[in-house]
Amino acid sequence: MSKYMKILVPFDNSPSSLRALSKAIALANISNGSITLIHVISYHKAVAKIVGPYKGRLITHVTKFLRDAQKYASHLDTDTDVKILHGSPAEEILKFIKSKKFDVIIMGKTGTSKLTGPNLGSVSNALV
Repeated sequence: MSKYMKILVPFDNSPSSLRALSKAIALANISNGSITLIHVISYHKAVAKIVGPYKGRLITHVTKFLRDAQKYASHLDTDTDVKILHGSPAEEILKFIKSKKFDVIIMGKTGTSKLTGPNLGSVSNALV
């Protein structure tokens, strides 16, 4: 395995993404790698007026669970970076992947949305 492995973990605090983070931490520890946690706050112009008043609370909530995940990883001796983006989750993650060089992406099969296919969540499916 590569000594300096860069691992991306799209993270939404779902049970599936927590399992993915655990696997990423194990891999990072074996390979002396680092993890980047990314979360995309879904933002669509059609619902901007409805979501607008709650945007601050949403950012606070996302920041807290990402910080908790980062603390968990650092407690297990894994270097972890955090990135929050806004927009369509699949599109923003794809853009982020293209702008950086990652050796591996570890993500949950399904996320927090109930809009999923028979085997993969909508974001997982789009990224595959």
